[in-house]
Amino acid sequence: MIYSIFVTAGLENIARQEINARFGDTEQFKILMRKPQRIVFQYLGNPKNLLSLRTAEHLFVVIKHIPNMTRSRSSLTAIRQSLTRFNFGETLACCRQVGLSIRRRIPFRVISRMSGFRNFQKRDLHQVVERVLIDRGWQLTQSSSRLDVWVEMHGQDAYISIKLSKPDLAQRSYKQAHVPQSIKPTLAYSMVWLSQPHPNDIFLDPMCGAGTILLERAFAGRYHYLIGGDISEDALRATQRNFGRQHQPRQFFHWDTQSLPFHPNSVDKIVCNLPITEKNENTDQLTNLYRKSLMQFETVLKPNGKMVLLTLQSTHLDKILKQQTSLKTMQRVSVDIGGKRGKIFVIRPS
Repeated sequence: MIYSIFVTAGLENIARQEINARFGDTEQFKILMRKPQRIVFQYLGNPKNLLSLRTAEHLFVVIKHIPNMTRSRSSLTAIRQSLTRFNFGETLACCRQVGLSIRRRIPFRVISRMSGFRNFQKRDLHQVVERVLIDRGWQLTQSSSRLDVWVEMHGQDAYISIKLSKPDLAQRSYKQAHVPQSIKPTLAYSMVWLSQPHPNDIFLDPMCGAGTILLERAFAGRYHYLIGGDISEDALRATQRNFGRQHQPRQFFHWDTQSLPFHPNSVDKIVCNLPITEKNENTDQLTNLYRKSLMQFETVLKPNGKMVLLTLQSTHLDKILKQQTSLKTMQRVSVDIGGKRGKIFVIRPS
C-alpha cells in the first residue's frame, strides 16, 4: 500500500529520519517521494504501526496518484475515469485495520485542495470526486463517523487519499491543559529528535510551559531523569496536570532561568521553546533574558551535552551566539509556527 504523511513546513527532513529509523531496515518500506509538507512512501506492514509516527500531523492511505495533470478540463476526466475503475477493497481493509468504521453504504465527505492556474475551479474537482463516489454507492454525510476523502492537485500531480489518522495523532490525548505560546507536540517531538535521545539522559526544559517538550521526551524512549521548570506557577500546574502520575522519575521547579539551582556540568540535554516579545515591545529586555539564560544553560550543560532551542526571534539568539565563542551552533532548522517563521538552533559546547 502507498501512504503519505502531512508534516509542519520545515520538519520534512526530521520526519523522513523518523520514518527511516522506525521502518527503514525492513523490506516492507520504501520512501517514494518527498515534497513540501508531505512524504509519500510504500509500506507493506500493518498501517496501525504508522500511527506511532510522532512528527506526522496527518496520515493518509493513497487511493490514486494521477500524473500528467494539465490546465485543461481533461484532467477532471482523467480523475473521474481513474476513480470509476478503482477497486477499493484493499484500501477499505486498510481503513478497518486502523479502526475506522466501514459500513455497507460508506459515509464520506470530500476535502479538495488545488494550486496553480487551471481552466476549472476547485469546486469542479470537488464535485467530480463526490459524484463518482455517490454513483458507487457511497453516502455523502457530515457525520463524525465518515471517511475523509482528500483530493489534491498541485503542479502535474493529483492525489486522492483517505485520511487514516484521528485528531489525537498530532494533538495528543495527554494535552489536557494549555498555556499561551505552547508549541505543537509534533514540533516538540522534532526538537527532542534533534537532541538525539539517549537512555542515560538527564533532560531539562528550563521554560517548560505546559510540559509538551518534556512529555515528548518521555514518549521518545528511556531516560535517566526529566526536569522542568518555569517562572509561571500556572504553567507548572499545567505541566503537572498533563503528566498526571506517569513518566517517572521527573521533577518540576518554580524558578527564573537566569539562576538555575544545578551544579555545573550536570545536565545532558537542554531543549527549550524560548519566549518572545509582542510587536512594538522593547526587545532589549528579551535580548538580556536570552543572554543570561544561555549563560546558565552553558554552565549546567555537560561538556558533551547538547542544547536545542526554538525561537521566533532568531536574530536575537544569533547575535548572542556569535558573541559566545564557547558555544557552537551545529544546525539551524527553519520551521513554520502558526504562519510565522521560527528557527530551531542545535548547539554544543565548543
